[in-house]
Amino acid sequence: MKKGFTLIELLVVIALIALLLIIVVPSTIKVLDGGISNTMKIQEKEVEDAAKMYLEDYCKSPLSHDTVCPFTKTITDGIIYYSGEVSLQTLVDNNYIQSVSIRNKDCVGRVVFVDSDPTAYLKCEDIYTTEGY
Repeated sequence: MKKGFTLIELLVVIALIALLLIIVVPSTIKVLDGGISNTMKIQEKEVEDAAKMYLEDYCKSPLSHDTVCPFTKTITDGIIYYSGEVSLQTLVDNNYIQSVSIRNKDCVGRVVFVDSDPTAYLKCEDIYTTEGY
């Protein structure tokens, strides 16, 4: 009698391996996508915090009286609100963040303030990071 595997046994093993891959690969991709999404949220928060510091330094600080505030100031019920936008490159130039890498060089990153609430985004909604993603 010959030793070895029959064709049926090989096909069963290949089918089991394929079934395992069908189960494992989608869940692995989902985990990786979730990690990228979380990284993006953290980096957006980092840029928004840097923009808040920029607002504090250039508009709210008593030491900034000789610099021009780039935001529109409104007062409602005694509360001061700022609106406007600042580019990510401005935050880099003023050392609020180290660097910005944008995958599509035609995109312009900026942080928009509406009633002193900053939202970081890119004009063409591309991915950016603060550490050369």
